[in-house]
Amino acid sequence: MNRWSALALLLAVAGALVLRGMQLGARPLHGDEGMNATKLAALVERGEYKYDPHEFHGPSLYYAASLFFVGSSKLDSTDAHLRYVTVAFGVGLILLLLLLTDGLGKLATVCSAVFLAVSPAMIFYSRYFIHEMVLVFFTMLTLVAGWRYAKTHKASWAVLTGGGVGLMFATKETFVLSIIAMLMAAFATATWDRWRTNRLEVTGEIVNTRMIRRDLTFHAAIVVGAAMIVWFVLFSSFFTNWSGLADSFKTYTTWFGRAGGNSPHIHPWWFYMERLLWFHRPKGPVWTEGAILVLAVIGTMSAFSGNRTAIVNPALARFLAFYTLILTAIYSVISYKTPWCLLNFWLGAILLAGIGAAVLIKLCRNTVAWAFIVALLLAAVTHLAIQSWRASVTFAASPRNPYVYAHTSIHVRELIQRVEAIARVSPDGLATPVKIIAPESYWPLPWYLRDFSKAGWWDVLPSDPFAPIMLVSARLDAKLDDKSAKAYIMAEFYELRPNVFIELYVERRLWEKFVATLPKDRD
Repeated sequence: MNRWSALALLLAVAGALVLRGMQLGARPLHGDEGMNATKLAALVERGEYKYDPHEFHGPSLYYAASLFFVGSSKLDSTDAHLRYVTVAFGVGLILLLLLLTDGLGKLATVCSAVFLAVSPAMIFYSRYFIHEMVLVFFTMLTLVAGWRYAKTHKASWAVLTGGGVGLMFATKETFVLSIIAMLMAAFATATWDRWRTNRLEVTGEIVNTRMIRRDLTFHAAIVVGAAMIVWFVLFSSFFTNWSGLADSFKTYTTWFGRAGGNSPHIHPWWFYMERLLWFHRPKGPVWTEGAILVLAVIGTMSAFSGNRTAIVNPALARFLAFYTLILTAIYSVISYKTPWCLLNFWLGAILLAGIGAAVLIKLCRNTVAWAFIVALLLAAVTHLAIQSWRASVTFAASPRNPYVYAHTSIHVRELIQRVEAIARVSPDGLATPVKIIAPESYWPLPWYLRDFSKAGWWDVLPSDPFAPIMLVSARLDAKLDDKSAKAYIMAEFYELRPNVFIELYVERRLWEKFVATLPKDRD
């Protein structure tokens, strides 16, 4: 990579860091983030982690995040601090492109880096303390290590490929979908190349396929062995939880049920495409990453054009095309859908878009054409960056944002501040009993109320629901003020997330004591 390409890549990394890091704590935690934070707290504060085959996904997120809390005995962190780890993985994704430079070429590498840096989807979920960006990073690691192995046939790259697979496994159960797509894409690429030339393109040169098979069995064993070592270490919680090994496979009973329709997250096949290509809600802007798709189509067409003077390695480009198409189809067919899952196939689309952009630039035969294409690409990048700002800041928790999904209301922090303020006037302080009663998920409230030593949680109205402070789902129609003859009053009403509301009940005398501390309105 020459000096200018290196500078452009460095600027892309810097831009990615800015877009991912700006106002990182402005948005309250999603329910999933709150659950992950609780698991992380157990690891950081007590050194405890056990893989749960029913929820929470794999261990890699928690172990990686714990590195950002080295030396801490208590996870007394801000929302932003929790998200540092996913920001790091989101930016690191761009740095992995350096290992693909000899396959993509300098120009396509830089273009791919820019699109990874400004893609609203990539940015938004890099700012989420969930597993998806970690999975995408380890998927990219596996892809680039596999490419290096295909190019060099060195055992060291086979080890890294296996390590990447193991880390994918230890991140999220859906890793199997990406592995299936990789294997199918490799087979499709090899079949295509044999059909075209009866030989396999690896480095831009024509190499006899027998050379590739020479050490394949031995190196395949290395890949499997490296993956198993990572699996063994992480799922056993560093040799302290042997049941985690079996649980890592038992979990698929749960997840196959969800994929088959046993879940509230059932959506039509076009769910992901709507969010990526054309999303509009009343009083909201139009959202689209269509420019990436258009360029990805151009990149795919160039991969199959048969042009041996192509600026990228044809076999690598074809592999990426097959991989992206197959993985997109898999995720679209599965009924269980959450929007962050789209990152897995969108990664391939962005790499193909980088190829497509490079092809358009290289096709320019004069300065005018070059200036026109570059201006269009810069306009597309600017448009994506503006949408990223809107998604991450202006509409960070709004349902008008295509990447927001069952997100916590921005008003939840007002609720937490109110509960804390009431507790401060109670003689028991943070030991004041608090009852949270909700049939639906009440996360991230357990995380935000973690300092209350006597907080209790119910999914049905208990026989004795009363406590000095109560947070009760409006769906229960509890009427605890009437049932207590106004000894407890419904003081306020808050939105937890879309269509989920919480009633704040407070013991009358405690509420009156709190109200007395408020500043008096001036006449």
